[in-house]
Amino acid sequence: MILRTEVMSSVVQTNSSLQAAGVPESARLAEKESVGIATRKLIMTTVHRIKSDALSPFFRSLHRTGFTGDIVVFAGTVDEPSIREFESWGARVVRFTFRSIDVGNRLARPWWLWKRLFASGLSSATKERLVHAVFHLFYRRHLLYLEYLREHGDDYDHVFVTDCRDVYFQRDPFSWSPPPGLHVFLEEETNKIGKCPHNAPWIESQFGSETLHAMAGDTVSCAGTVFGDVCGMMEYLGKMVSTAMQVDSLRAADGDQGIHNFLIRQQCLNAVSIHPNRRGPVMTLGAMRFDDLRFNRAGWVLNEAGEVIPTLHQYDRLPELRDMLSSRL
Repeated sequence: MILRTEVMSSVVQTNSSLQAAGVPESARLAEKESVGIATRKLIMTTVHRIKSDALSPFFRSLHRTGFTGDIVVFAGTVDEPSIREFESWGARVVRFTFRSIDVGNRLARPWWLWKRLFASGLSSATKERLVHAVFHLFYRRHLLYLEYLREHGDDYDHVFVTDCRDVYFQRDPFSWSPPPGLHVFLEEETNKIGKCPHNAPWIESQFGSETLHAMAGDTVSCAGTVFGDVCGMMEYLGKMVSTAMQVDSLRAADGDQGIHNFLIRQQCLNAVSIHPNRRGPVMTLGAMRFDDLRFNRAGWVLNEAGEVIPTLHQYDRLPELRDMLSSRL
């Protein structure tokens, strides 16, 4: 893999970049000491009907950080030149079939039927085959990730499941010290579930008005970036799939984030750390303005502790920031 085999030649360049970015010496040493050690880090993402050039900032920014882990790209309908480009960037590509032109699946429409089957005595394997057949892509991706970890989870310590088209890495996304369990990341504090035009309808249609009322004052957590150790991640993915089988409605093709917020706010998971948007290792920028951001002298985005944030999500929603970051690649 490129991200592994080329790392020795990029050590000096990477460490210089980290120093210029204001990364502490201890973190830079950790980056250097990781070189040559078998990877225990995994990034997983899903793509469908997208060209490789749209993912170039994701891969190129990650490579610039000196990341030495594995990347797995689950690819639906993607052209062969793009597949080869993903592989040239060091990714392992896992193909799957999804025939829709977007993220929706027409077969999900008779949800009353599928919900009855999911609640029946069918075997778990049969139910998961049904998930692959009828779930919308955003819901199905969690089963793709779970199945991969069932087979390969022993090879890793930590896992990052993430969107890719709108993600940019300023530092190695694993260059922090997470406590055990799952880690989720909030959007802006002002973005409350009850007032969100997306999350409120998702949760109400899936779990009912009483559940929405109970969660209305909670800040939205984004399902596009989730981090954890293997045990915590597998529990999360398993519950994302099993809970989706039980919801009242699967009408919203892009509504898996409603289930994500339900799980973390209703205490359905054993160990979850919830990170505020401006104080953690991931910043979600969709509801922010460029003037909200803090930069160091090298021009990298900082959190409230003055640290370079490893992962920026939805950075492309701010054109000035997008242009700044793209110019570095």
